[in-house]
Amino acid sequence: MQAIFKYDLDQVEVENIKTFCDSADYCSIEQSIGWTHMFCESKICYFYLIDEGAIKSFAQINENFRFASIIFGPVCCDKDLMINSINEIIHYYKNHRYIYLNIQMYLKSGHDSEYVEYAINKLHKVTYKFDNLNTKSSIEINLEDKQEDILNNLRNNHKRSIRKALQMNLKVTEVADQSELAAFFEIIVKMSKIRQHEVGIYSLDQLIKINNYLINNKKGLILLIKDVNEIILGGVILVYQGISVRYFFGASDPDKRDIPTLHLALYEAIKKAKTDNFKFFDFWGYNHFATEGDQVFNINHFKKGFGGSYIFFAKKMNISLIPNGYNIYRYLLFFKNIFKKISFN
Repeated sequence: MQAIFKYDLDQVEVENIKTFCDSADYCSIEQSIGWTHMFCESKICYFYLIDEGAIKSFAQINENFRFASIIFGPVCCDKDLMINSINEIIHYYKNHRYIYLNIQMYLKSGHDSEYVEYAINKLHKVTYKFDNLNTKSSIEINLEDKQEDILNNLRNNHKRSIRKALQMNLKVTEVADQSELAAFFEIIVKMSKIRQHEVGIYSLDQLIKINNYLINNKKGLILLIKDVNEIILGGVILVYQGISVRYFFGASDPDKRDIPTLHLALYEAIKKAKTDNFKFFDFWGYNHFATEGDQVFNINHFKKGFGGSYIFFAKKMNISLIPNGYNIYRYLLFFKNIFKKISFN
């Protein structure tokens, strides 16, 4: 077994890694080559384990200054290989004199994640925190349930909203061209101004790149909601993560709040995911730390209205590679967040 760390991959490596990731039951979009570059300027180190010419594990590692981070990785189909991978990555960044490393595994809480955590904690000092930044959870619909059972699990308010949207003859279609993306982006900008927070999509060019990436790599699609006059009212971005479809982002026209735009869009997205033989629909993110009155609390309530079950991912591993490395990272993150708020306002 050989551990490889590289900043540049040749085309053969890229294709082999894509083939490996496509074969995994779960590969987050953040671990899909080329995706991260559209959202951040972090330097990316590519890691993979190879055995007898075959890739057994893969991770994209974001590097900033002397800090490193893995978002929902490594991609790996075996818990012992996961332990091996994490151990190799920790040793690599210690040897390269990094300060701090965090690893958010994609594994859901359970026997496998506890097995990995136990093994890593025997080898390295890991800090865990119980807060929104370090504990990730979501709501997941089992698409192997019957369609009528999925419908019955919706809250009554959501059922009424979907019926209302259908009575208004709203329709959900895949994005057709750049003019439709431009109309959707206008809604995104309008929504961000009303809510006064960042939405993570900063330009029409970025939205076009996202759409092209999803289509060209068969990693998802964008659905738009239109009224009877073909006016775009909103849309949702869906990404494919192995056997799951993930709700990545959604926006609706804040000037038309009386129209249940996203209710219908997500219901149609769930139906399509089931038809396409995915096993789960993941609403991606449920903040159990949100308090009533917060915008996030309302988003939680909206997502839970579709039914589904709570799922919890393994807690983020915070690994100090030098003494007090995690504390240094926390201080810098605190000041960075203050600067971002000032800049946004």
